[in-house]
Amino acid sequence: MELDINAERLSLLITLAREYDEDVPSDDDEDDENHVGEAIDEELVEEHEYDLAYQELKGALESLSRDELNCVVALVWLGRGTYDQDEFEDALSEASELDPARIPDYLIGTPLLPEYLEEGMTKMGLELEEL
Repeated sequence: MELDINAERLSLLITLAREYDEDVPSDDDEDDENHVGEAIDEELVEEHEYDLAYQELKGALESLSRDELNCVVALVWLGRGTYDQDEFEDALSEASELDPARIPDYLIGTPLLPEYLEEGMTKMGLELEEL
């Protein structure tokens, strides 16, 4: 199956998500709810106003087309085991029902985003590109 997003762009998203994850407080920190909880949280937006890693990841996600966003969400769901490889079309269909304006925040708020995305790519036979 051919995806609506290429491996180079997915690899960039994984790299940016890893950089962002390095800046997110660990589970031991008291305020980690803001990083994992609500997708659109004014406090989170203010907190990351000057966070370059967050801004780069958010900008990269917001620059994706609707089809590319759907594909990223479906790959994340595949990577975390919500769907199997043979159910990828179902994952894409469900992703297309999400509000596209909220998808970047949803993805940023997903714990283990880079790991799930990379696992989803692997399950679909895609390899990470060197950036």
